[in-house]
Amino acid sequence: MTSISTKLLVFPSGSDIIFLSKRIMNQMGLIPNQRIYLFFGMKEVTVKVLEKKSNQHLIILSSAVQRKIHLPYQKQIMIKRETDGIRIGPIIGILTTDYTGKKFSNSSLKYPQHFSQFFKKLLEPESIYPAFYFVFTPDQVNWQSKTVNGLFYLPKKKGEEWQQSKVPLPDVVYNRVPNRTTEKTPLVVQFKDNYQQLGGKLFNQDFFNKWEMHQLLSPDDRIKQYFPETYIHPHLHTMEYMLNKYPLIYLKPAGGSLGLGIYKIQKEKNHYLLSYRQQNRNRMIAFKNLDALYRAIFKNKQKSNYYLIQQGIHLLTYNKRPVDFRVHLHKNRANKWNVVAIGAKVAGNGSVTTHIRTGGKLLDAKQFIELKFHSEPSKMIARLKQVAIQIAQIVEEKLGTPIGELGLDMGIDHDAQIWLFEVNSKPGRSIFKHPHLKMASHTSSRYLLEYGIYLSGF
Repeated sequence: MTSISTKLLVFPSGSDIIFLSKRIMNQMGLIPNQRIYLFFGMKEVTVKVLEKKSNQHLIILSSAVQRKIHLPYQKQIMIKRETDGIRIGPIIGILTTDYTGKKFSNSSLKYPQHFSQFFKKLLEPESIYPAFYFVFTPDQVNWQSKTVNGLFYLPKKKGEEWQQSKVPLPDVVYNRVPNRTTEKTPLVVQFKDNYQQLGGKLFNQDFFNKWEMHQLLSPDDRIKQYFPETYIHPHLHTMEYMLNKYPLIYLKPAGGSLGLGIYKIQKEKNHYLLSYRQQNRNRMIAFKNLDALYRAIFKNKQKSNYYLIQQGIHLLTYNKRPVDFRVHLHKNRANKWNVVAIGAKVAGNGSVTTHIRTGGKLLDAKQFIELKFHSEPSKMIARLKQVAIQIAQIVEEKLGTPIGELGLDMGIDHDAQIWLFEVNSKPGRSIFKHPHLKMASHTSSRYLLEYGIYLSGF
């Protein structure tokens, strides 16, 4: 049976009773005084159903039932019939970890000036959706009672926007753990394991490893043409082979992010140029022989075990500096991939990456593509979107786990060939700082909230 959007209210009573409007009673196939289970997240309680003479969609819980299922507040929600009762919700959690070195709850309630704006902006449209959304950390979970202390964003309450409530373990969790280090901590690992064993649905489960994603995707005939030639554990002879084949190559940490630890190597007539970033400065050193260059990078021989060597691509340029694209995709409530935003990033002067933190700048992607493809810019943009959606579909197909959001690092060379450099499962939001992508930022938040509803089954 399909779900019904309904208004949820609470009335004072010590009895385990609920009122349903006559309209909902009929749609759910229920009769007055029937005893059923009421499910909310991972909580359930036996209740007696009474009829409320109303043609509206309406459910009214006694305060006793509200306490037992840990309902945080009244709002518009969804209701659906299950074999032995009815389920209300959905309730959707956003998993993160301690913030600003203090407890997450303190960070939001006592230190709002330090609190991540991401969660605030994400939850701003919460009131328009028939669902509960909250942010939580794994240390706030009580596995015995199947509850969690969650933070709810209620912007209408001035000075009290963030409110903490004990609620049931949710129907769905969006994993927004901030970095790879905390992703591997015992608390996070245990939460993900326990939650999924209880039947919870988790999306964007892990950070991706560059090499693992390359191995997973690059052999696929549908998309293999978009991948630069790449190898793991680069030895000196691998570097020689690659530089004989390509005048430009990159060394990248297999599990890195934010552009850290990347080296660019160019083969010139009588020497090699090594470019990298150190102590917040872009540096370039010339080496007469490759052996010395290799030893300079891999003084610790074990370091090469964590690196990839990759074909360099001569990308389109802006003021003689390379430009790449971040394509931000989301699943919507219909479980379909959509390109929400395309951001163009131009590398900083002397920088090996286009990251903003290393001097990169945001460009209007549409204007840049129009500048480079005078005759058919719309076709190039359409191709980029089409390829991005195809890659997102294949990533989800190969992994077999729910994914609601992806950020693809892509490039276009001087022959209009599209390239894929990286797939990000927890993409940053720097491209949304461009004034032309402000609305896209709101769309991104809405899609995250909507995909949670889709995954909940309501």
